[in-house]
Amino acid sequence: MIKHASWAHGNAMVPELQSGLLVRHWGGGTQIQFTFGLNQTPPAAWCHIPIPTPVIVNDVRLRVQTLFLLFKTGQHAAIDNVHIFDGPNRIHTWDANIGGGGSSAGRRTGDHSRGTDPVNTLTLPNPHSVAFGMSIAFTFVPVALSTASPPVDPEGTLLITAAGADFF
Repeated sequence: MIKHASWAHGNAMVPELQSGLLVRHWGGGTQIQFTFGLNQTPPAAWCHIPIPTPVIVNDVRLRVQTLFLLFKTGQHAAIDNVHIFDGPNRIHTWDANIGGGGSSAGRRTGDHSRGTDPVNTLTLPNPHSVAFGMSIAFTFVPVALSTASPPVDPEGTLLITAAGADFF
């Protein structure tokens, strides 16, 4: 039984490095877009969003197993890797193109920004007893980005609208 559901608005998302990105925080979330030079494909960018985390409720340490990342990609962008952290500890990974260390997952694309669905729902293999604070880290990657007319491809975008978790 869920004891607490907690969500963060998408405008709390921050890129790890802002070089090569346009970042716009606005009422609907955070939108990021690749910037690049002529015929230069930009590198993937790690992004992070914190989840407000209730650690102890009524003297009971809470657990988490289901998290959510609501997003929308342009046709030339994707999310390839998703890592779940509890404070400094990485507790699970879904890596699209990296072997080992966690579960395999496909590339995440499309519009999954207005409600939960199987693509934006992240289910840990086992319940995790929360120690500190939860966050979701992920890579924003270019996919067939058109680099012929810099500095931006209008389809090389990602919008994060919200992220959350169910605690029990």
